[in-house]
Amino acid sequence: MKRYIWIAAAAIALAFTSCIQETFPTDYVLDSQIAQSESALSGMMNAVYSTFAASNPISDGNMSYGAMKIMLDHGTSSLLNPGYNGYNTMLQYSYGNFSYANRSRWPVGLYYTYIKGVNDIIALFPEGTEVNDSQKGYLGQCYAFRALFYLEITQIMEWKKPTDPVIAPKLNQPISDLTNLGVPIVTEQTTSDVASNNPRVTVDENFDLVLSDLAQAEKYLTGFNREDKIQPNLGVVYGLYARAYLFLASRAKKGAAKYTDEADLWNKAYQYAQKAIETSGCTPLTEDQWLDPINGFNNRNSQNSWMLAYSVSESNSTACTTDWNPANTMGTETNYIVYGWRVGRGLARHWYERLSDNDWRKKSWLSPNFFYESTNQKPGDPYLVEKDATGKFINNKWNSVDNTSNDQANWSNDYSGRLNDGFKYSLNTSASWVRKQASIANGFLGWPWLYLNLKFRPHNGAALDINTGGAIDFPMMRVEEMYFIKAEAALHTSGVAAAKTALEEIVRTRNSSYTCDKTSEADVLEEIIFQKDIEFWGEGVNYFDDKRLE
Repeated sequence: MKRYIWIAAAAIALAFTSCIQETFPTDYVLDSQIAQSESALSGMMNAVYSTFAASNPISDGNMSYGAMKIMLDHGTSSLLNPGYNGYNTMLQYSYGNFSYANRSRWPVGLYYTYIKGVNDIIALFPEGTEVNDSQKGYLGQCYAFRALFYLEITQIMEWKKPTDPVIAPKLNQPISDLTNLGVPIVTEQTTSDVASNNPRVTVDENFDLVLSDLAQAEKYLTGFNREDKIQPNLGVVYGLYARAYLFLASRAKKGAAKYTDEADLWNKAYQYAQKAIETSGCTPLTEDQWLDPINGFNNRNSQNSWMLAYSVSESNSTACTTDWNPANTMGTETNYIVYGWRVGRGLARHWYERLSDNDWRKKSWLSPNFFYESTNQKPGDPYLVEKDATGKFINNKWNSVDNTSNDQANWSNDYSGRLNDGFKYSLNTSASWVRKQASIANGFLGWPWLYLNLKFRPHNGAALDINTGGAIDFPMMRVEEMYFIKAEAALHTSGVAAAKTALEEIVRTRNSSYTCDKTSEADVLEEIIFQKDIEFWGEGVNYFDDKRLE
């Protein structure tokens, strides 16, 4: 049994903002004694939650789980940076250029930090230990979190042969065969000697652990009533099962060594997605909840969609103000950090133009006529752009002085609304503020076709106060994902018609007139992924789809 020097244990207890109430020996405290202390367990669990908001495992700034997921989505084709890339600290994830070594190490450093946190708690309860209901709750959460961490880091680190005809020829080939290699396994049983020589295992072996941990989580969390969405519960466990089987089914015929029964894996993906929906009791976001300028994608308690989330409190100044806070990265309206608003995060133009005007999710991105609308634009006509002989934009309703300007005084606060329906965006600042921020002078050279996001809003709408606006929640799992997993699984188990029905079920909550008009299996799959991409833009879900379907 491990023994901890008392000074260290006391320091840990203080760091967890609670103290151990029981009487311990004066020089050390045992694992078994920590395990029996509710305050100590609570403190250790709270430390796990807090690392999602900010941790600095490789001495390169306080990274958050949300920013890591956003960074990964920079590797997809739907999330673009229309602003000044000189401040784009996530640029290498867009182009696969990891000359800045630290950024390529972020996923490993971050996820193994998370893994250590849950391993430390699991280690307090060796196999055969009798546990009470409270301890079961802690154990179940830790097994669920560890399954999540290995599920994601394995997919991130799995090598895939590059297929892009432009980029692939420029990349160095690996010096050894990396096929089906995942990541090293570190659990509560891994000794320091083993950890010092711990090679990568196969992806299949990583998922042996994922599925084993989920079985443990399911056992311990059955009957567990959580107090907050930062805590995984049984619905989340089923959601993680659905994610795991979705991944395994997709690779059953692409190099898998063990998980090769494709039909069974697709069936399990569907079944667990359905169980997650039913068990969670969650429901898809409504239009008002999605577009809420005060609570939009920043408040875990303002809606019934989020199954799992992490939270940043206003008292956590480090997490609120770090460059790697989603509010700071994604905040189009904010002035917090140039690595966020000055770079800009927008939807790719062809994604925006393909998405139906009847789909209210389209209101998440600023249309071109928000920045430029000709005084000669006529209702119902195609978007009109006028330039003079030198190529400069002219006749702009919103700026009669200088369309490149970053001087707010040159910009109007007026806005006639989107051309198709007159919809006006709800802002926490003003139209003139956003326009001067996203100006050509500030590096937005694709102006006015920027499609900047208004999806992720600052906490309480505080766009100009980082200590308040940065105190956001970030979704780690939403129930909508389960509907899309069902649609994709149905395609492979029941065929095109069933998949279209399942897809229409979720998309019609966003566009009541939606009908999937695709007829082939390939086209229906592409439509499922397109709609899912729109739904989870910027949340870190799309990266995993893009990679597994390469």
